[in-house]
Amino acid sequence: MKIRRQSQGPLSKGDQIEVKRPNGAYYAATVLRPPSAMRKNMVFVEYHAEDGSKCVRGYVDLTHVRPSPPLELNRRFRIGDDVEAYWENGWHQGVVRDLLKDSKYVVGFNGNEGKVEEKSEIHQCNLRLHREWDDGSWVPSMAELANSSNENDDKPRNVKLKIVFRKKQADAEFQKGDEVEITSDEEGFKGSWYNAVIVEYRGNDKYLVEYSTSRKEDGVPLRAEAKAQHIRPCPPELLPVASFCLREVVDAWYNDGWWIGVISRVLDGSKYAVYFSLLDEELEFDHSKLRIHQDWKNGKWIIASEENSRHLVMNSNRLLHKMDVDEKRFWVKFPKGMRVEVKSDEPGYEGSWYSAIIVDSLGNDKYLVEYLTLKTEDLGAYLREEAYASYIRPRPQHARCTRHYKLFENVDAWYNDGWWIGQVIKVLTTWKYAVYFQTTNEVMEFEHNDLRLHLEWINGKWIVPSKDTI
Repeated sequence: MKIRRQSQGPLSKGDQIEVKRPNGAYYAATVLRPPSAMRKNMVFVEYHAEDGSKCVRGYVDLTHVRPSPPLELNRRFRIGDDVEAYWENGWHQGVVRDLLKDSKYVVGFNGNEGKVEEKSEIHQCNLRLHREWDDGSWVPSMAELANSSNENDDKPRNVKLKIVFRKKQADAEFQKGDEVEITSDEEGFKGSWYNAVIVEYRGNDKYLVEYSTSRKEDGVPLRAEAKAQHIRPCPPELLPVASFCLREVVDAWYNDGWWIGVISRVLDGSKYAVYFSLLDEELEFDHSKLRIHQDWKNGKWIIASEENSRHLVMNSNRLLHKMDVDEKRFWVKFPKGMRVEVKSDEPGYEGSWYSAIIVDSLGNDKYLVEYLTLKTEDLGAYLREEAYASYIRPRPQHARCTRHYKLFENVDAWYNDGWWIGQVIKVLTTWKYAVYFQTTNEVMEFEHNDLRLHLEWINGKWIVPSKDTI
């Protein structure tokens, strides 16, 4: 089940923006999911980590987001100008302290509140005037910047315009030292990916790679030649999910590689049965050995959609029949008007449950539900969705707790109109707690009345899971 959400702000999927990080610097980012009815003040983005080594995806508050400033080519800077310098993969605010030769400047950083100012030489092409994004416009405006540029009387010492080109080996898509994943079209290995590092480019779209998990008999890491079509970058890290769902496409860590499969059964104790259509085999895996499947298409990472999942499932009539039998064996039928809870599996919302009413049965284990807390974009009506039975459960009847919650006890917290799975990590007062959420890696404070015991609906029964399964 996918809860459809539409952007309520000016941001759209694919927009290039800048995100402010805790160190005060701004980093280039791409919008993957605009603000929604459930998270009006949050946007889901992808950006490079501060060390530039990998891409990170996550939700960011809109107060820490701004568009990329317009380009200003060949601007000269004066001593005392407030600037932003591109340094350590982000734009850091500083002040011009001196003008040097070869179009370079001395920029001072973090000199306020008694801190020792750090200075660095920055090339002109890595500088821009500092501007504030205020209520939908840049301050100062472009006209004000143009006037200030015309009035610039300071004479830099031998400032030269330098055009910097990035050198790149001809025809080489990957560079030496790049961490990648390698697949093979050999029988028995199709659908699997292995971690490796690029050693060198050998021309004709071929690379020498060194595998990270495969070794020779003498213990030396295995090296082999691979075609470019069998190489992809390592997928960006995603926030961990609390649980996987039936029919969900996943990558399973098996025999030192990642294998594409489909969740065929949800087992007890955070375990899953995964079916591999290319092998016609079903194996069991712990939650920690699975990851959300992502596809590398047209130079971009795409999270596997429900349509991709259905296509892989339909590749095997045997698996489809098996899953249908399991569904009929363990799932209850939900009559019209029944109050239930519906689960979301979208990035950033994994494991959260929302109150709803069954409107109608659509057949094939699908239902039309109407949410009790989520509304359409115009707020004119409650949101209706189609949902698989595997995403629906009855409302817990005895989850409210009259006693105090214990340290490290699993709970559901009422937040953003839904129930989110968390764990009590600190008892603040008699009736107040600090709760940790694994899916977002956040800690938030909650009153006792905003919490309930966490229960799992497994095989038609409510079960209190162990602490290790959350």
